[in-house]
Amino acid sequence: MRIERFEFSVEAVEAVPGGWRLAGEPGYHPRHWAQPGERFRLARTEPGRERREVNLVVVELTESYAIVSGTGGDLLRPAEIVSGERTVADRVVTRRTPVEAVAHLAAILGLPPAADHAGDWSAVEAELGVTLPGDYKAFIDAYGPGSVDDHLQVCAPGAPEEWVDLVEHNSYAHECTGLEFFGPGNWRREWSMGDASRWTPGREDVPAWFEPGDDLISWGHTGNGDFLYWHVRPGVPPDDWPVVFKERGPLWEQYGSGFATALADLLTGVLQSWYLSSRLGGPHSYDR
Repeated sequence: MRIERFEFSVEAVEAVPGGWRLAGEPGYHPRHWAQPGERFRLARTEPGRERREVNLVVVELTESYAIVSGTGGDLLRPAEIVSGERTVADRVVTRRTPVEAVAHLAAILGLPPAADHAGDWSAVEAELGVTLPGDYKAFIDAYGPGSVDDHLQVCAPGAPEEWVDLVEHNSYAHECTGLEFFGPGNWRREWSMGDASRWTPGREDVPAWFEPGDDLISWGHTGNGDFLYWHVRPGVPPDDWPVVFKERGPLWEQYGSGFATALADLLTGVLQSWYLSSRLGGPHSYDR
């Protein structure tokens, strides 16, 4: 079993018979919205994130308001977030071949079936020094770079704009993340992210799951300045590289699956992300 979170961002509070009407919007994917009878247990402010306990029972919840009863509603203020938790069954990861994973993702995005076409990836793989995952290559061969739900940009080699070119974007992502791994002003393009001899003392900003010799390759980003990486590990085949998310600040998320599966699971709510779930709730699109 695992813990799943739900939350609601408050824009206005109105007293109603038996409780309060909260104008605002629920967080996360619609699959994770609070259900009648569940409870919001904490309220926090933004950006200070000061927390206090509440006990608010959900009576009704929509995409624009929540009706709650209980205690603590009279102290809520605009720009606060109320949150709760539920226990759910462990996530089951469906194992698909790269072709199957791409077909599944394409169907979610409303894309036509992929044509049987394989591009020449030898130049970009030589430049990056790795063989890239098969599902990513198949997706890009079929659909090219694009924007998922007008929020998440998928990069591709040879794209005309630097911000969507795989190699140029990966270099920029390394520069940004390298500031944390190596310290301000110490990143060099030729350095490997896994060179532990150059990390800051105590590896304060290097995540615990990232080991010496590992690497990161960024295949996408958001308009908020967040990055999506493959976590490259020695001896692990490219198709098994898990996706990790790096927000503009110091926090990370691990998704435990590769490009197409992680993206499909985010879009359908199988994966719950603090940062992406509410932005990828649908209707889904891929704008090229």
